[in-house]
Amino acid sequence: MHSIFNPDHHLSISMGVPHMFRFRPPNDYTLSEIEENYIWFSDRDSLNDEMDSNPEFVKLSTNLDEIKLLYDTIAAHILDPRTKKYFDEHMTEETLQEFASSKIKPFISSFGIACFTMYPMNAKLWEIYADNNQGVCLHFDSSNDPKFFHNILPIHYVSGLKEHEYNPISQPNHIVDLFYKKTKEWSYEKELRLLKEKAGRVYYKPTSLLNVLIGRDAKSDFVKEVVNAVKQYHKHVKVFQVAGPVSIGKLSYRPLYIPE
Repeated sequence: MHSIFNPDHHLSISMGVPHMFRFRPPNDYTLSEIEENYIWFSDRDSLNDEMDSNPEFVKLSTNLDEIKLLYDTIAAHILDPRTKKYFDEHMTEETLQEFASSKIKPFISSFGIACFTMYPMNAKLWEIYADNNQGVCLHFDSSNDPKFFHNILPIHYVSGLKEHEYNPISQPNHIVDLFYKKTKEWSYEKELRLLKEKAGRVYYKPTSLLNVLIGRDAKSDFVKEVVNAVKQYHKHVKVFQVAGPVSIGKLSYRPLYIPE
């Protein structure tokens, strides 16, 4: 049995940048992700915190100069002359702001979100996201696929979420900040978040997956399926099973599969 805090051992599990961990439940979707080298990016409506990335906290700027810039940008991309004429004649500052405001929710919902954590010894994460220690924790090294992981950032935990003004032209990326703030009640997750331009499957380089940790209470059939998936599709990946209760500063595990 090995301890995560024995860095000199050849079966130690590294932590800290660029390492990150992702908890998954014991189901066919998890097996598919392992076998096919992808991560499923959810839309914000699928998150377990209704306040997380909520578009209601976004208020479109009422600055007249900002609205004029927005109008000019939209108008410049209208190629049909009749549509352009109608747009010029009927689009006012008020209707433009109303139009832009109606696009905020679908814009936010279009992003794909994947959640990771900094540490695997987190009892709550094993309970919540790995189905009471029956699922897995996937260990990634982001430096092996910098393109895939290029914009991963830590969540900033705040006492309360507040409405903030969005300037769509002068600060086009400002709205992305919405995805990286959560209330302090979620701070135990120590979350790292990765965004993609759309939800669904996104494939990573197989070399970025280093280890698979299986929960201590995983069913034997699921354990066999995970080990077989790794053997078949990831010749370099090691598989371990947690050997005791997880607590802060403690994670004991035993090897199930060590590639030659």
